[in-house]
Amino acid sequence: MTDRTKEMDNSDRLGRLAIQALALLGGLAGVIIAIFHLTASEIGSSSSHIAWSDLILVAGIAFLLFGAAGISGAFLYTRYEKLVGWLLISCGLLGFVVGYVAWSNWVGFLGWAIWIPAGVLLSGAGLLALITPEHLRSRLLGQENNQDGTTVDRSPIDQALFVGVVLAGIGLLAVIFLVSGIIVFGAENALKDDATRDQEDFDNADLAASMGRWDKSVESYDDILSRNQSNLRAWKERAYALQKLGRYDEATESYERACQLDSGDETLQKDLNRAQSDMQQFMEQNNSTSATAKPAL
Repeated sequence: MTDRTKEMDNSDRLGRLAIQALALLGGLAGVIIAIFHLTASEIGSSSSHIAWSDLILVAGIAFLLFGAAGISGAFLYTRYEKLVGWLLISCGLLGFVVGYVAWSNWVGFLGWAIWIPAGVLLSGAGLLALITPEHLRSRLLGQENNQDGTTVDRSPIDQALFVGVVLAGIGLLAVIFLVSGIIVFGAENALKDDATRDQEDFDNADLAASMGRWDKSVESYDDILSRNQSNLRAWKERAYALQKLGRYDEATESYERACQLDSGDETLQKDLNRAQSDMQQFMEQNNSTSATAKPAL
């Protein structure tokens, strides 16, 4: 190897190390995120929400592949600079789409946000590889090479300035991806019709009920009824959730509203009678307890 080749190989060693470090860290972050999703899928598979678990499983496998690509790119960058650059930025950007879709049955933005650490690092490494550290130095920092193409000796200040610009770029990417996720989430919500919102709230209520969080179920039914007071299913399921919470008076009111919407449903009438009986027993027990607790005169 000639002296000139050595100089060109060492022309921006710091830049190459920065790209490799970002790719390696992004790949490791991707693997960690993948492990989280695969573990969550395994836990979720024991519940009745199989579709949600399947989406998380697919996302976990995809994130594992993206993470492996990032780690491989860190070691292959010196041989295939442009190819690795495109690979890293593709993996970084695709991860946001995968995460959003995987969490769409819950809150799509959560999946987007979870991928931000890996996505920012991989995308940043890919952009820097495509731009090349040499162009970044010359165009943004004015740190030109010699006229014959050889490298000038970089002062510690020049090197620190380069690292600072790279870190600032990573921070800017994080903000851009975060804001983009918020915009996508807001646009998706704006395009949803009431039927889609109702189904999501029913799904959330079912999930909360499966965990024994009947109070959260009631909140979801209230959201549905705030959009449509004539939703029979919401009134019936809200009444049942209130019974589970021991709020028999409110449960009775919900059953009464449901009966007004479907007066011919005999099963619904029986549920109303049962709720009224439960409320009566509850009131009698309270009265008995109050009478026993009164001090003798």
